[in-house]
Amino acid sequence: MKMRPPHWLPWLGPLVAAGAGALAGEYWLGGGFWMVLLAALVCGFAPILGYRVWKRLHHR
Repeated sequence: MKMRPPHWLPWLGPLVAAGAGALAGEYWLGGGFWMVLLAALVCGFAPILGYRVWKRLHHR
């Protein structure tokens, strides 16, 4: 039996983006604004993309 993706997974995007941005600002601030923005964007969209891939594989 395949496990269905949780319906709340895409809603983690903003929370993960805020956390990644805060961590990038704290530890990687040498990169400045662009490093923080890039980390927040990548980590913010990761749960959304992961959910879509999981859902597509589940429906196969």
